[in-house]
Amino acid sequence: MKKGIKITLYSFTAIFLGLMVYANWQPKPLHAYAKDAQLSIFQLKKTANEQDLEKINNKLEKVQGISAVAGNTQSQMLSVVFHPDEISESDVKTWLVNENIEFENANFTIDGPPAAECPVQHAYIMGFQKIKYALNFR
Repeated sequence: MKKGIKITLYSFTAIFLGLMVYANWQPKPLHAYAKDAQLSIFQLKKTANEQDLEKINNKLEKVQGISAVAGNTQSQMLSVVFHPDEISESDVKTWLVNENIEFENANFTIDGPPAAECPVQHAYIMGFQKIKYALNFR
């Protein structure tokens, strides 16, 4: 019984040390220090010109938690980058409704066969990256 516990303990120690060496193999990339951000893209229902988009941009950038706003006159789409720990997407939508901006979520569906997708869920990859960055002492 004691031999099994020793082998298990040594295995976990070896795995932890291996992960620590792997994490410190390279310095942290700059995006490891950045806050999480989310992108939402809205399709405007009314045609907006440059001045309208500029007004929306100036107002939205003053909202706490929103870091970037971009509007396109050709596609009539409004892109909003925000920090989900400070403001939610529903709060952004509520703000747009309060400003009498008519919009809907942008639809990016395409015709034809679906493109290849990664078989590993994005949350698993990001979780591993966060562990890697936490163990990086460079």
